[in-house]
Amino acid sequence: MIKSAFLLLPMYVTLMWALVFLFQKKPRIMANKSLGLFMLAASVLYVTHTFFFFQSYHIYSFLESVYLLALLSICPLFFAYILLLTANKIKCAHYFIHFIPAILFSLASLLFTFYLSPDQRVDYVKDVLIERNLKDLNLATLPGFKGLILLIVRIIFIGQVMIYLLVGIRVTNKHNKRLTEFYSNTEGRSVQWLRHISIVMLIVATLGIFFAVVGRSYFAKNEISLLFPSLVFSTVYFLIGFYANQQILISDELAEVVNHTTNEHEALGDSHQELLKGKLLTLFESEKIYRLSDLRITTISETLQTNRTYISRLINEEFGVNFNEFVNKYRVEEAEALLRSKEHAFYTLDYIAEKSGFGSTNSFTRAFKDCKGVTPGTFRNNLKKA
Repeated sequence: MIKSAFLLLPMYVTLMWALVFLFQKKPRIMANKSLGLFMLAASVLYVTHTFFFFQSYHIYSFLESVYLLALLSICPLFFAYILLLTANKIKCAHYFIHFIPAILFSLASLLFTFYLSPDQRVDYVKDVLIERNLKDLNLATLPGFKGLILLIVRIIFIGQVMIYLLVGIRVTNKHNKRLTEFYSNTEGRSVQWLRHISIVMLIVATLGIFFAVVGRSYFAKNEISLLFPSLVFSTVYFLIGFYANQQILISDELAEVVNHTTNEHEALGDSHQELLKGKLLTLFESEKIYRLSDLRITTISETLQTNRTYISRLINEEFGVNFNEFVNKYRVEEAEALLRSKEHAFYTLDYIAEKSGFGSTNSFTRAFKDCKGVTPGTFRNNLKKA
């Protein structure tokens, strides 16, 4: 009973999210389709584990090829999700190359399994996997060669984890930085959670390598030892699905803006830049456009009848900040004025945030503290004490 619960928990978690992402009807779901396949691959891994730990060795010897296919597909699928979520285009024909190792080693393992007799298949699991734990392989035998395939796959997987996740972290950092050049409110659009999850996955993968070194035989003989890896992996997969399900999918929207501005590299003349600067300041100081909670740089460029690159460059060069910081500076000043006003002394922080143009109290608190060094609540309390 305990063994069943520990073995099946991560399988149920990943299968649940696989169904959610593969069959949801939200628009622009290519990224989530990839994540759904990632969850499905993870679920398949735990299905094969179940057959192993329930000692269905003959069936497992065949399923090991499926295990290898899923194992070497997990990292490419998760990386594809990161790319699609961050407005990077993927050509399926070109990206297919990432799955070639999974397919080749899976077929090789299946081929060796067919050549093994029923008794050899069981002996392969008991001797090569459990007793020897892939050590001292006898390459003069078919079970030894099959064990060598599994060993090579584990080594490749370790390399995949390091490469795909480290590059994925770099991609998410670049994406988050780019968001601040497009949006005044990045809440729900930022993929900072994905960076954190990728770091956690690196740690979990390291644990996985440790578990692989320890060997399945240890966990097969000590059922309670399955609790820790089961809870860790289940928690990580659940968090990935939970945050991904709340993510605002802006990949198409952001990609369209990026593609539209790739050729906007003309330099602004000094007179044109000064004129544009004056219009921009009028828009913010007189018309208070920053009060729009979902203000985007494209809104500014359309209002001023210019292109996004000019506005972005102007803000970067003249004010030394990005678009997000530029807008929030005005919002914080507006919020400070409201907090100082006796007329608004009893209004909630939610109201102050909304009147200032912030999309939420959380983003208001974060921006206010960045500018003023204290939270809005602390700032108000200090005013009362003065």
